[in-house]
Amino acid sequence: MVQASADKSYPVSHLIVALIAFSALGQSWSSQGNKEGVHLEARKVQGSAFEELRLTITLPATPAQVCRAIWHPSAALEHGFRRRDTLLETATERLTYEQIAAPLVSDRDYTLHVTLGEGLEGGCHIAFETQNNRGPAPVAGFVRIPAIRGGWDITRAATGGTQIVYIVYSEPGGGIPAFLTRGSQRTHAVEWMKLILSRVGEHAKS
Repeated sequence: MVQASADKSYPVSHLIVALIAFSALGQSWSSQGNKEGVHLEARKVQGSAFEELRLTITLPATPAQVCRAIWHPSAALEHGFRRRDTLLETATERLTYEQIAAPLVSDRDYTLHVTLGEGLEGGCHIAFETQNNRGPAPVAGFVRIPAIRGGWDITRAATGGTQIVYIVYSEPGGGIPAFLTRGSQRTHAVEWMKLILSRVGEHAKS
């Protein structure tokens, strides 16, 4: 088991769910406008009070550079993360146990499974979902997040550069009403996408 230290960034573990199965449960997408250069959309999910988000942006980099920036980890943790233990890792699969600080409410934890699949012209599909049954038992002082799922779809843009689509759905646990989390979840999704993609420059020479 490998434990990351706190501070900066990590590969993104957060990705394209079995999107075929999961997205089929959603409604049509509704545009929420552009935030910091990212186009944000939302839609309802059948049987849930929480919404699914889709974020899209185009960057002047190759698909391979973007895929490497998202998938490859660093030794440090992003802001807000308390702990990340790697339970399993191969070239195309990663299982991590993570603890995060949650302002004003109890801190959260979960076990996340992430997979990497090849796409066309150097692109890729990165999918993630919670698999709490494969990680540590609940820890005192932390609320277990029951569901995080989504993915990254990286393809060559028709106009040049790379189109990045990030889809995420999450339930915070602890009985927090969906209407109280909607704004913060949207803001966090944009911030997370921008944070992960800020590493693309590090892979520009690769």
